[in-house]
Amino acid sequence: MAVTRNDVARAAGVSPAVVSYVLNDGPRPVSDASRRRVLEAVESLGYRPDGLARSLRMGRTNTLGLVLPDASNPFFAELARSIEDAAYTRGYAVMVCNSADDIERERTYIASLAERRIDGLILVSATADQDLTDLTDLAIPVVALDRSPDEAPISTIRADNERGAYVGTQHLIEHGHRVIAFVGGPDAGVSDARQDGWRRALDEAQLNPSVAERAAFSFAGGFSAARAVAAQTPAPTAVLVSSDIQALGLLRGLDREGITVPADVAVVAIDGTTAGAFAVPPLSSIAQPITEMGAQAVAHLIDSPAEVIHRALENMLVVRRSCGCDQEAA
Repeated sequence: MAVTRNDVARAAGVSPAVVSYVLNDGPRPVSDASRRRVLEAVESLGYRPDGLARSLRMGRTNTLGLVLPDASNPFFAELARSIEDAAYTRGYAVMVCNSADDIERERTYIASLAERRIDGLILVSATADQDLTDLTDLAIPVVALDRSPDEAPISTIRADNERGAYVGTQHLIEHGHRVIAFVGGPDAGVSDARQDGWRRALDEAQLNPSVAERAAFSFAGGFSAARAVAAQTPAPTAVLVSSDIQALGLLRGLDREGITVPADVAVVAIDGTTAGAFAVPPLSSIAQPITEMGAQAVAHLIDSPAEVIHRALENMLVVRRSCGCDQEAA
């Protein structure tokens, strides 16, 4: 049978109210002798306060919810870790749900998390083109990461997708490439913005864009895109890939086609995950600010949940061997 606050009070020779004052550090003062007896009774009896009841009294649970579209994707796995790390330093736990890129499953998880009285929700939606207006009806603050547009009625924090793709394409142009393919994802938001950046860099260099391929954000998606890239005419000498996970599949697919990276085709990906650093060859990447995104999302939910913000963070070019650079970044 669980030990109760009344059991602690009897063992310490005080009232249950005094036990509450000691455990909650107030609101009334307690003598040093009574405090010592309460703490000794707590330890000897193995008493554990009812965290849920306490959280309901205080109006918070010190818990955040996180809904991801694909927890197996290295980018989302690292983003989740950054969120958990940031939450932990603030004394918060994170409940993580994987929607598997399914809108209905995503909505079910959002409702379930809200019922559990979380203090805030971080959402990476399964799609960028859904209406997020109904999320404003939740009794908790929400921050959308990565795939949500700036005009959303809830707070958004993302990398600057258009600018990142522009910088990656510019890097390939500076290598002397004139036929640069693009592999994007299936969605209309992130992939469209990255395709716009790719096209802007080509337009400024007065280069004709190669065919843009669309594929799933997965290893298999990148693998299947390799055949389409290899079949393009004129043959691309470089590829900008919209995610690391696609790029890893693309490397394997190009190898199947007898195409060597970077000798035959240079590759730059967008994400900057640890997995990309261990590819063969290591991926040159437009690294998204994963740690900063997670930290800012957590800080916003805890410190200014009533404010609606829209932030686009800068990416960083990380040069490795897949683009043909001789010197790999440390």
